[in-house]
Amino acid sequence: MAGMFLRILALVTLAVLPALGADTPLPELKVEAIDGGSILRVRNPAGQSLDAFLIELVGYPGSYYAMWRDDPANPVAPGTELRLQIVNMTVGAAPEYVKMQAAVYADGSMAGIQEKAAQIVERRRFLLQMTRDLIQRLEASSRAGTPKEALLAELRKWSDSLPPAGRPRRNTQPAINQTAGRELIADTCKKLESDPAEKVIAALRASANALAAAKPAL
Repeated sequence: MAGMFLRILALVTLAVLPALGADTPLPELKVEAIDGGSILRVRNPAGQSLDAFLIELVGYPGSYYAMWRDDPANPVAPGTELRLQIVNMTVGAAPEYVKMQAAVYADGSMAGIQEKAAQIVERRRFLLQMTRDLIQRLEASSRAGTPKEALLAELRKWSDSLPPAGRPRRNTQPAINQTAGRELIADTCKKLESDPAEKVIAALRASANALAAAKPAL
């Protein structure tokens, strides 16, 4: 029953997404090998700001990598390039296997593989809810005067409750969402270790507002 619901949800999502226009270009991607990792250089060739994209290592024997970036508050401006340094060395060693799969622009237009574009939007929807949940947890902890160590332990327990994605299901929407959720919680915990809760909450609110205002509408 759950599997049928997810299939129906995917079909509905694809139906309501804006059509991927033939004139909407994918971001340009260049891959470089460096000591201890790789560099991904993403250039926005479109006339709209680039909000989100997915890069994958496709078809490489025995290895897989995915870079999901969805940050409407800090988009890649038209004609500019974003330089991303990662620790994965296989990406730089096998650039012919590294593909820009899908992108979402500030006006809601999309490019690339339609199914992958739909995954970006559904991942964004999940992250918005997770961000709102994090804000509520941090605000409640602040009101209760919960020690930071106890709050961090609670957040890490929440992260552990999101099941890791095994290889057979890593490209399913639940696995994509759960991975994004764990990354968001880990990033929040890292910030809480050095910054006051009020500053972290303010940053989370700004992120939630940007996600909620982004196109296509959630």
